[in-house]
Amino acid sequence: MFVLFLAAYRPVIFLGFFFILFTFVWRTASTTFIDLAGPVWSSQTLRYIGPGLATPLHVLAYFVTLIPFVMVLRPSVISSWRDAIDRRRAQQGMLTLSDLTIVLSALFLGYVFVDMLRHGSIPLFAHVERYAYTAEMAGAAHRWLVRYGNFLTFWWGIMFAAEWLRNRRTDVRYLGLLVILLAYMFLTGNRFSAFYSLLSFFVIPSSAIVAQGAAERSKVPFDWIRQVFGTREIAIIGAGISLAALLAATAIYNNLVSVRGYEGSQVASQFWERLLIQPSEMGWISYERVFVLNHWQPDSVYDFLFQRPLDPNKNTTPQYLMLETIGEPRTSEHIFGGFQFAGGFPEIFFELFGPIYAWPFLFGCGFTAALLTALIVKGAMLGRYSSAFLALYVLYGFHVMYIGGMLNFVTVESYWIKVAALAIALILESRLARAGLPLVPWAIAMVRPRWLATKFGFIGQHFQPRATQ
Repeated sequence: MFVLFLAAYRPVIFLGFFFILFTFVWRTASTTFIDLAGPVWSSQTLRYIGPGLATPLHVLAYFVTLIPFVMVLRPSVISSWRDAIDRRRAQQGMLTLSDLTIVLSALFLGYVFVDMLRHGSIPLFAHVERYAYTAEMAGAAHRWLVRYGNFLTFWWGIMFAAEWLRNRRTDVRYLGLLVILLAYMFLTGNRFSAFYSLLSFFVIPSSAIVAQGAAERSKVPFDWIRQVFGTREIAIIGAGISLAALLAATAIYNNLVSVRGYEGSQVASQFWERLLIQPSEMGWISYERVFVLNHWQPDSVYDFLFQRPLDPNKNTTPQYLMLETIGEPRTSEHIFGGFQFAGGFPEIFFELFGPIYAWPFLFGCGFTAALLTALIVKGAMLGRYSSAFLALYVLYGFHVMYIGGMLNFVTVESYWIKVAALAIALILESRLARAGLPLVPWAIAMVRPRWLATKFGFIGQHFQPRATQ
């Protein structure tokens, strides 16, 4: 209900943190199913789980995580950013940052398609598992896309929002790039997670569009949609969501039937287990261990997570929870084979800090994530693209924590280099703003070459948003 409230009345929070909100809702549904339908068989843990009262505990943990967002991203704060939106347009004939992004992105997507085809088979039709394709067949460009694709679509989202804020237009070029990328992920055997994550990161900067367009607070739920988007924009968004859902459903079915070889009733049973049991099976067992059996040892948990995990180069939280759940040697076989169970948050906080002291840490992490999300929204609105991107780069560690319970990201030196880079960008942008200068300029060339305008002009068609019609 709280997430529904955010969607209806606080869309900046809903869009800016959608990637995690969706996961919270999904895991809540999964935990509720285990609590109410249990005992249910978990094929991964080889035991029955449920029934119980894990759902109220997890819902409260999610609520404590989200309350800081309501505090940080208050309407009054967002209104103050609205007055400072960078609406400066590039002069006619100038090459913009958005134009350069389009050209480079189109070249990159063309290359990854060619690189896929040169192997002689398309993973979707060859019934190749996406992990096998990435590890054994794919080229460097594909592996880069798997690792950094979320950041790529986030940058597209930043440019999409910038075109809207500066030029009052819906830049369909980026929607086209997104469709092409989703088609590529479909052909390379990806399932739901790729479509969900790529779309979510593209949507995050759209919170700046909503912050700018929904100027008046309304008591009517979802009235921000009417305020911000016109009929054509709503139709485009609806078509995009429908296309992504269709691709994801087809990809899941193909993976279960063609790749994994399930037949008949096995297809449905595997689907429902992956949907309603596997997302929360480790979380429910951890709840039973800590809150029902009162078995928690913070010293040993800390030692495993940060000092002596099975594989220190990976997320250590699933390693610990799997070790406690399925023991050895299965845990080592899975981890070193590149496979881990889902879940990790909020259960790892209770394993590490106990049933009482976990709550202030949950709130503190939520407050930090809210501040970083606010930097993204503010950066997109004010044209401070470097800090917006770097804030996402730092926030990504918290995203992984909320998705998979990862805590050891704070022990990696490169993470603190990202934090330092964000701090430097914030200082430089603040000082340059006093002189009316950006750190990352929107107009990057004095004159756009005539051949570029001619060659790529056909993909520059835009729709005018409702506000200016």
